[in-house]
Formats: sequence, structure tokens, C-alpha cells
Amino acid sequence: MLWFVSVFEISEASNELEKPHWWKGKMGHLDKLNISRRVIAAARPRRKLDTVEYRREKLIANVEEQIELANLKLQGKPAQIKRKRGHDIVTVRPRLWWATEPDGHVYTQIRYNKVPLNILGQGTSIEVGPLKKLPSVYKTVIRAIEAGELDNSIDNAAKKSRR
Repeated sequence: MLWFVSVFEISEASNELEKPHWWKGKMGHLDKLNISRRVIAAARPRRKLDTVEYRREKLIANVEEQIELANLKLQGKPAQIKRKRGHDIVTVRPRLWWATEPDGHVYTQIRYNKVPLNILGQGTSIEVGPLKKLPSVYKTVIRAIEAGELDNSIDNAAKKSRR
């Protein structure tokens, strides 16, 4: 067993450390610092998201990506996604969640891990109308995700994708 004997004594009057008599003249790097006995609270550990919050965040990020793709389509620009892979930035082909019918109506699906979500038990697709309404529909979906209205559908899709 090791015993630690302090060479410093605490002065009753000032509550500071006093150096012993043989320490005089020895100047170390730490002696140049003002050392106190004040206790500083440790940094809070990062809170890990639980499964439901993690899945919501992931789905919201994917819906926001679809909003950006829809806005690019409305502006007539090519839909491209740039992702970081290692040290390189590569362009990947986007997976659009919507389809346009010959009459101009747009239908979309909300997907989690490539699995379409069953919305309110009624179906997997949403009729949007013209393409210009698509971003507002996706924003409504984001509000529903934040409110927890799609948690059961997300859980079922996660189970299906693990098979």
C-alpha cells in the first residue's frame, strides 16, 4: 500500500498552501500559477438520444432533403446530392420519394430505411396535387413527426428493414 505524505501545509489564516522550509528557491513551472481549492463541476456527459428521438431526427433529416430536392426541381435545376465519403465529396443519385402522374398530379411516400410508412393505417402514399405544393406537404409531415404521430409507423418500418 502506498502512502502519500504532503509536503505542503495549509495555513489556517489564509486557507492557502504553504511550502515547506526546504522548498525555498525552487521555482517550478507550476509555481507560476495561482492555484486554488475551488471545485469545478465536471462537464456534463453527452446525452445519447433514445431510439424514438433518434429515429425522428433521422426521418426529419431525410424529409428536409426531399424538400431541397423538390425546390431544385421547381427551379429547373438538376437534382444532385453531395455527400462526404471519407475525405472525398461525391455526388450521389438522389432517391426521390415522389412520382408524377401523366395528368400532372404528384404522389409521394414517406420512407424510413427505404420502407414506405403506413400513414394512419390508411395507406402509404399522399396525394399532393401540383409539384409546387410538395414542399408544404413535407413541412406538414415534419410537424407530424415532431408531434409523434408517426412513431408507430416508424417503429414498424424499422422492424421490417431489419429482416
